Amino acid sequence: MKKIKIIIGCLVLSMMLSSCSDQGSFEDDATTVLPWEEASISTVESSESTESSESIESSKSIESAESSETFVTSAEPSMSTEEEHTEFDPYYESTSGEDYFHQDGYPAPEDWPERYPHGSAGKLEGTIAVISIFADDQYGTWDVTDQKNRARNGRVYYDLRLACDYLTTESAKYDKTVNFEWDWMEHSELCYEADFEEANLANVLYDYGTIDQMVWSFIEENVDSEGIRKRYHADSVIYMVYANSPADLNGPSCTRNFYAGMEYPYEICYIQMNQNNRETPPSVFAHEMLHTFGAPDIYWTDIYTNYRLEYGITKDYVKQMEREGLNDLMRITWDPKTGNYLYHSIAQEITDITAYYVGLTDESETVTKWGFQKSQHDE
Repeated sequence: MKKIKIIIGCLVLSMMLSSCSDQGSFEDDATTVLPWEEASISTVESSESTESSESIESSKSIESAESSETFVTSAEPSMSTEEEHTEFDPYYESTSGEDYFHQDGYPAPEDWPERYPHGSAGKLEGTIAVISIFADDQYGTWDVTDQKNRARNGRVYYDLRLACDYLTTESAKYDKTVNFEWDWMEHSELCYEADFEEANLANVLYDYGTIDQMVWSFIEENVDSEGIRKRYHADSVIYMVYANSPADLNGPSCTRNFYAGMEYPYEICYIQMNQNNRETPPSVFAHEMLHTFGAPDIYWTDIYTNYRLEYGITKDYVKQMEREGLNDLMRITWDPKTGNYLYHSIAQEITDITAYYVGLTDESETVTKWGFQKSQHDE
């Protein structure tokens, strides 16, 4: 494993269950240039006004795709110049050639599982520290000196910001104040680069712990999680691992939720930046982040043939919500009006069932009506 670095400029299939956002596959005929592939903000705004919706075929109820823009899979992202700087290139003024600083030796307190029985993430409330890890593996690397990687790295920054803003806004609807500390451009200790050279991160959902062990050990040895928690007065700490694997590997994004007896309390969102030859949207970021606070999937996919949905949620309920078109982020991540991924906003709500399971409310009419299990936050 090569040296691990912090970028200055810049799951266990829960053994019983794994949360993932691979909700569906589809085919589209149209193509669009995504905003981070444009040369300037004005060009992006112009393209947004002339977006055309794609026609799709949904083969399953899976978190599929949402882009009312044209997607060119072969397009090379443009490097921004001083005149053509965009918000999708956060490294423009900060790249100096000395971009990395190494830290190690920060194990979490041994009594963390007792001190934080819900893992590193509790309720969706208060201050939440988001630690980003750009992970290299045997199939994909992150190197911001490479033009394509640099643009994708900037897109992670943009999507994470949208996801955090969305969760803050939705939480406010339940009279909860949420503040995310995520911006590694301001706080370099929130961003790391790691090389898991023997791993295939696209396979993390089906790996049953080997990759998790690598990531857990990396966090244990290199991230001062407790120090970060204290520094930001954080109620929760979550970890985002970004994989730059080729799209044809087709691995879903997923989350490792803490459960009693798990070796480490770190709650990790694995974000595959490509899937089915499509860019992952900010809605998937937010969906996976909600899992760390206890939100269950409320869609049905083949994985639940062998594993169960959480909290006793039934297939009958999931199918009923599909028929009713429930616009909850834990059911769909695409635009319910077009069936397409959105890259500048998130069109879903946090409805009462998800709000209850992440601790935004103390009760849920849905949970009571269907007889589902209590929230992990309902003591």
